[in-house]
Amino acid sequence: TTTVPGVYIVGDLTGIPLLKFSSDSGARAIKHICSDPKFKKTTDDNQMDVVIIGGGVSGAAAAMEAQKNGLQFVVFEANQAFATIKNFPQGKPIYTYPTDMIQAGDLRFNHEIKEPLVEDLDDQLDQAGVEFVNAQVDVIKRKGPRLQVHYRGDGQKETQVTQASRVIIAIGRSGNYRSLDVPGEQHESAGPSSHSFIDPISRPP
Repeated sequence: TTTVPGVYIVGDLTGIPLLKFSSDSGARAIKHICSDPKFKKTTDDNQMDVVIIGGGVSGAAAAMEAQKNGLQFVVFEANQAFATIKNFPQGKPIYTYPTDMIQAGDLRFNHEIKEPLVEDLDDQLDQAGVEFVNAQVDVIKRKGPRLQVHYRGDGQKETQVTQASRVIIAIGRSGNYRSLDVPGEQHESAGPSSHSFIDPISRPP
């Protein structure tokens, strides 16, 4: 929970980057929301029960749990599903420990190498019928009992607003890099520098 009623943080943002713990926190957030006596499912097609910001492991686990509980929800993802894992170098081992932990929710980690892992994770999303909306969230505001999520769709400059009873922030920490204050650092498109751990082979020139 956060100091803002109805807004939750999950996954890496909470300081637990391991995949199973991140997934567990996403699913448990939905379980917590559903068990809250103050929470009532919306009957308005123009409003959401839950807005999930971020389509990584924790956001995906939250979305699958929301789907299973019949919630009206949307997932906003600025890049692509499981983007952090997909940007890892080819053949990278992915540690899915603790091996004896069975996390909350239905998302499972059945492989320990990047390529088969992300393929399996994508398949699990497809089988669950969960889809993401490619959009960048700018701000969350409260208006009465509702939360307003202001976002911009892919390639759009105009801001749109969707309303929800609850918001789950699952954006991870990928944007919180330390600046080196070196020439060209703020202009990644002009050179080979990057603030993310990405595959140098598949990265576009």
